[in-house]
Amino acid sequence: MRIAGLPSRTGIGLNFLTKDQLNLIHLATIHVLEKTGVGVYEAEAYRLLLDAGCTASGSTVRIPEHLVAEALKTAPKTVTLQGRGKGKTLRLEDKRVHFGLGSSTTNVIDLETGERRLSTKQDVGNAVRLADALPNIDFVMSLCSALDTTKDVADRHEVEAMLTNTEKPIIAITFGREGAKDAIKMVRLVTGDEPKKAKPVITLYSEPIAPLQHDATYTGNLIEFAKAGLPVVYGPCDQAGATSPATLAGTLVQANAEVLSGLIIHQLVGRGAPFIYGVISSIMDMKTTVMSYGAPEFTLINAGAAQIAQLYGLPFFGTGGITDAKVADGQAVAEAALSLGMAALTGTNLIHDIGYVESGLTGCFEMIVICDELAGMASRIIQGIEVNDETLAVDVIDKVGPGGTFLAEEHTLEFFQREHWVPRLMNRQRRGPWSRSGGKDLMYLARETAMRILKEHQPTPLPEDLRKGIRKVVEEAEGKRKEV
Repeated sequence: MRIAGLPSRTGIGLNFLTKDQLNLIHLATIHVLEKTGVGVYEAEAYRLLLDAGCTASGSTVRIPEHLVAEALKTAPKTVTLQGRGKGKTLRLEDKRVHFGLGSSTTNVIDLETGERRLSTKQDVGNAVRLADALPNIDFVMSLCSALDTTKDVADRHEVEAMLTNTEKPIIAITFGREGAKDAIKMVRLVTGDEPKKAKPVITLYSEPIAPLQHDATYTGNLIEFAKAGLPVVYGPCDQAGATSPATLAGTLVQANAEVLSGLIIHQLVGRGAPFIYGVISSIMDMKTTVMSYGAPEFTLINAGAAQIAQLYGLPFFGTGGITDAKVADGQAVAEAALSLGMAALTGTNLIHDIGYVESGLTGCFEMIVICDELAGMASRIIQGIEVNDETLAVDVIDKVGPGGTFLAEEHTLEFFQREHWVPRLMNRQRRGPWSRSGGKDLMYLARETAMRILKEHQPTPLPEDLRKGIRKVVEEAEGKRKEV
């Protein structure tokens, strides 16, 4: 059933792991948590775990199985993300699929020159504004980093750029507890919420450090968002063969241990606070030492992690639309299409990193536009084939008969509009009309589309007093930095 205001895309739950294999991964994870343990370097998290019955040797904490069960019991099975605009709500549950940007690349491919350069706050705003206009991008991340701002408070600048350039839900990275507090403060200015009742206009993206470590910065962020009752994505970026076992099953076990131990900390802080299971893990290419984004193993790990999250009933944050290519070329589209389509088929609730090239080092506006189109195609595929008396079309086949045509039938008019996906970017013309209309290839059209949208599109602006309030939070963070 379609719910008003919510995307109706639901993956088919394509499975690579059997129930027995999933159970083995779970049992191996419990073994790691109870015997190997995890490094916990954040004081409040460390104390909470010990008070809850964990044992410790120095900074290594060993976690009993019952704490895993308790955390999985209290974590909500449905998480809602809400944009500041009307109708910009996402409900994360089951295998419902949504698409969004990646975050924090240090480089960007300049739309005007085509050259790779360091990214800026303006690039963050432009990426988010472009995504705000595209129909298949459901949530935003910063794509780029605000490297032209003060290093330690760049996260506040990025949140400001996102809040002012989109009405869609935001997933943000913050630097330490103070960064998290400032992000929450800015969102509450927009939503007018009291503590513990904050609308989920912003979601935190945070990471454990592989292998098996919860550091002070990102665990502190997780704690602050749990206290505020705002959603948290917690996802490791393990590299099979380097920071996790070379085997995909072993990497899934380690990543699962990292996520579940983070979930336990999160639920000890805020019982019932919204938590999103994340895994952003791939292989380390042994020839280049690069964490490969275009590797088929990345897609397989994503698929396996999606099944683990579904086993636990938790929303899943995974990856798609990614590439190791340096620019928006044939390699980029091939790798992006495969990863995006597979993530949708497996029912990944939040498919992020659209706009990434160069193994996540560079943001590319053309790839945002292309992946929006690919997401539309993937959405059509996972809708599947409707089979009923109307769609079987026996009566219309009988009416048209051998040698006839279906073009003039009312049935064709009705179901062409209901069942046929219509491209916005991909070209289906024959060569003659295509040549006469300029002979533009996909990359040219993507660049042209991105430039047109950035010239024409503006989201509903925030009221002036809210913009000033957000700017004040950023300026105060700048002032504190200068005092240090």
